[in-house]
Amino acid sequence: MATTARRRRAQAPVVVRSTPRHRLARIAASPQARAVFVGVGTVGLAALGIALFGPKRFNSQIVQPVRQAMGEQAERLWDDSKPLREEIGKLMGRAQNEASRADLVRSFQSWIGHFRAS
Repeated sequence: MATTARRRRAQAPVVVRSTPRHRLARIAASPQARAVFVGVGTVGLAALGIALFGPKRFNSQIVQPVRQAMGEQAERLWDDSKPLREEIGKLMGRAQNEASRADLVRSFQSWIGHFRAS
């Protein structure tokens, strides 16, 4: 007894639409949304600190120490990055035509590859 295979008719693919809940979850998990959440959270914590301590005490006990610590670190990072900034300035100065811009792009790609590898 031989069996014959039935051919199925070609059907259009089923379009699966995501529900609004899944779309919202995907949007909320995006890097941009996370940055917004961090910003809003920081502002909220600052407002809570001002409400608890008062504006003068908040400024003297929280803002000023953070500003001093960040200022020193930012100054150190700025000084440490001087050779890098000079090198980037030289590269930008050389990019006068299309060929030099292509060389610049290759150089940046090499840099990025170097930093990803380390």
